Amino acid sequence: MPPPTAVRRTANGKSRKTVFRIVLFLLGWLPALVQAQSLSISEIIPTAEPNCAIEIPPAAAGIAVTPGGFIMVYPRNDALPKQYTGCKTLWVVDGERFRRFATLYFKGGNLVTAAAHNTRDAASKLDGACAFPGGKSLLPDAGRQIKDTGCGGFAGEPFYQLHLPTWPRVCMADANAAICRQDPR
Repeated sequence: MPPPTAVRRTANGKSRKTVFRIVLFLLGWLPALVQAQSLSISEIIPTAEPNCAIEIPPAAAGIAVTPGGFIMVYPRNDALPKQYTGCKTLWVVDGERFRRFATLYFKGGNLVTAAAHNTRDAASKLDGACAFPGGKSLLPDAGRQIKDTGCGGFAGEPFYQLHLPTWPRVCMADANAAICRQDPR
């Protein structure tokens, strides 16, 4: 029998007190983890607005080319007046799958909210969100825990603008089609 002052150890050599502290630490994070996983896009984006509830790219979606592959974009520029109020959604093209990575909400033609989705998750769960023009994080303690500084850097990026030149979706399969040899619109 060990002396009364000895600390009992678990099978991996940790003291029970240390294990207890680790469990308490993890339980302290549980509410934040549950909150991050339970966030829905409708809490950040007004899904009743035009094109704000779209989860998969419609046939009319266009493509933009990046060094890493294709980005599917909907709606395309032809459907977006300068004073557009509604959403534009971006998907990463991964073979035959489309992974939603951003839902952008515009009001009067200006970016108001950018919601980031987890592209590694098949359901594209909400992972972060920013409010503009100030670049303020709407979810600093959830998902990827994006802080205000993380929101400030991408507002001027082309992919987050109202108008992004794209080619028709057919150009992914047939780059030699006549429409695909033209400049993107």
